[in-house]
Amino acid sequence: MEAIQLRHTNDLHSHFEAWPRIRRFLLAEKTADTTFNFDIGDAIDRFHPLTDATLGKANVDLMNAAHYDAVTIGNNEGLGMAHADLNHLYDQANYPVILANLKELPGENQPAWVEPYKILTTNNQTKVAIIGLTAPYQMTYRSLDWQPLPVEDVLDDLVPKLRKEADLVILLSHLGLPTDRDLAEKYDLDVIIGAHTHHVLPDGEMDHGTLLAAAGRYGDHTGQIDLVVDDQHHVVSKQARAIPLGELATEPGDLAEIQALHDRGAELEEEKKIVHFNQEQTVSDQGQACLAALKETTGLPVAFCSSGLFLQDLPEGTDTAEDFLESMPHAIHPMVTTLTGAELMALTAEFQERRTDLVNQKMKGSGFRGKVFGHLLIDGLDRDDDGQLRYAGRVVEPEKAYQIATLDHYRWINFFQVLDEAPAKINQKIFLRELLAQYYQKHAQ
Repeated sequence: MEAIQLRHTNDLHSHFEAWPRIRRFLLAEKTADTTFNFDIGDAIDRFHPLTDATLGKANVDLMNAAHYDAVTIGNNEGLGMAHADLNHLYDQANYPVILANLKELPGENQPAWVEPYKILTTNNQTKVAIIGLTAPYQMTYRSLDWQPLPVEDVLDDLVPKLRKEADLVILLSHLGLPTDRDLAEKYDLDVIIGAHTHHVLPDGEMDHGTLLAAAGRYGDHTGQIDLVVDDQHHVVSKQARAIPLGELATEPGDLAEIQALHDRGAELEEEKKIVHFNQEQTVSDQGQACLAALKETTGLPVAFCSSGLFLQDLPEGTDTAEDFLESMPHAIHPMVTTLTGAELMALTAEFQERRTDLVNQKMKGSGFRGKVFGHLLIDGLDRDDDGQLRYAGRVVEPEKAYQIATLDHYRWINFFQVLDEAPAKINQKIFLRELLAQYYQKHAQ
């Protein structure tokens, strides 16, 4: 008999306040014959100054010290980084990045920094195949010159192959719990370690013989899976547990370490001088600047955004990357959406219907790092004396096509039904704070 233990993390999102305890958990004395450490993606998040300033490389350094055996990526790595930056994110990683469903364009080549799968060998010579998959956002990945592959096409190819080459097949899945359950029903997988939907499976979940495990988000849990295999390397038992962070002991130096990580990031961000303001830019000022920047960069006469995107004033004097990050920490991008006149009328009706309720509506996720939606801000749409909707001063015609400059934030969260399926082009190469920084650099006095 052989005991194999899998320790895992997921969706840490640069929440370094949990990191000292998590690192100790991963490095703790081994209690099994063989122990492997895995991360299931979204380890980085550019809301934290150290991650933003180093483009995630500081996270890689921290993970190097925790002795991961393999990781996969989430959408924060894949979509929160420019193409070239993602290509070099893992240059100094001492662990393999496993990812089978993302190719590089043009040509759909395997990225140099990933392996589609890896076979690890335990101390007793059990062969453990590891597959990595991430959520295949078709439109957004392609805008960054990546081509995601359909999950089931990849597994149709890999699972039969790896079943012949390995004793166990484990999926590192940044796909979400509903997808994990579907895959457990369809494929011969021993374990699926999940992420993306931030779910916690306190004692795992058995689905059609596959053990599902997941450890929440932000380091609020860590995961431990205990497998026993016999002398022929067949699985005898498998158990999972999500361990609450509160069960992991603190040490006297933890708070100082956490603060040092923030301070180091803040210092690096402060070195990046963005713009000098002769007067404070209030939250309201930033909202109006956002509308102007969206219109200017897209060449469109109509834009909308919301005041909840701006968390604090930008002070008078020289503002730095840290100031912009503190006000706009979101992973949110500019977007142009195309609507018919009839759809535009329906959208403005939704605006009017929900305007009051949205002011204090609490939100989280999908790149948003604030608290509430706030006030709806619109420029270029109004009504004439007869109540007819006007786009840039001209009455809207129901069958005509119109374009609006806005942010992808309003597409991913279910605010306005009209936007959910409307054609859209998202500029994944720039965050909101970077858009505003460029605008202010051009126009600030």
